[in-house]
Amino acid sequence: MSPLLSISLPATEIDPNSVRPGWVALLIVLALGAATFLLWRNMAKQLKRIDFDPDAGARDRAPSDVPPTTSPAGADAAEPKTTDKATDADRPVDHPTN
Repeated sequence: MSPLLSISLPATEIDPNSVRPGWVALLIVLALGAATFLLWRNMAKQLKRIDFDPDAGARDRAPSDVPPTTSPAGADAAEPKTTDKATDADRPVDHPTN
């Protein structure tokens, strides 16, 4: 058993009316508040540096009339085969009514 687990509680009862938060808890809360403020300020600075152009997305898109590239295996391997026969997936499923 580790020494940390073997520490026992004091034999005297703790009065819940006299228990108060310590200075360590106050320092932790203040440090968390300061870190949050600094991170928020840094995020605002980074967001201001973003050059946002709403028309840039429309210009950067690939034209839709360009055919997709084919794999090195050949064009026949990439294209799906079609048949005139209906497959089981094409037929409607009859569900029994209750």
